[in-house]
Amino acid sequence: MSAAEDTPELRNAFIDNYNNYAQGLDSKDWDLVRACFSDEVYIDYGSISDPTGSPDVARRADDWMKVLQGVINGFDITRHFITNHRVDASGNLPACTAYLSADHVIFPNPEINIISPDDVVTVVGEYTNHYEFDGSAWKIKRSRLVVNYTGGNIALLGQAMERTAELNKA
Repeated sequence: MSAAEDTPELRNAFIDNYNNYAQGLDSKDWDLVRACFSDEVYIDYGSISDPTGSPDVARRADDWMKVLQGVINGFDITRHFITNHRVDASGNLPACTAYLSADHVIFPNPEINIISPDDVVTVVGEYTNHYEFDGSAWKIKRSRLVVNYTGGNIALLGQAMERTAELNKA
């Protein structure tokens, strides 16, 4: 399927993909996250992805999963909210753009789920995913995240990566 038409089925497929992506991240279900992507992907998350490779060079989706795990696995909980989906089926790879708001939390006391502003970092931005049809489902071929702003304790991102490194040693 090389061309796409903006239909309710296409729109629903893209929204389902975003929902699976968010659910997979938040539940740390890496098979679910991986199923959202083509085998080769182009990732442009600005300064977040810059150290991992050029957005103009395809990378293996399995390698991108390791990058995501390196951050997300270090948080006690995340909540990704992806809304306001807008489909553009006019190009070679149909696209869907959506807003993102994502909270990332490290609990000061894991036995009590109470946080202060120092225990959360929030990322707000906009995703644009370009999709290809693999014969059975629409998968992300290109993903771009524009971060509009980050709030809260940004140092938690580094702490999460350190925690993930420690988990991986065990």
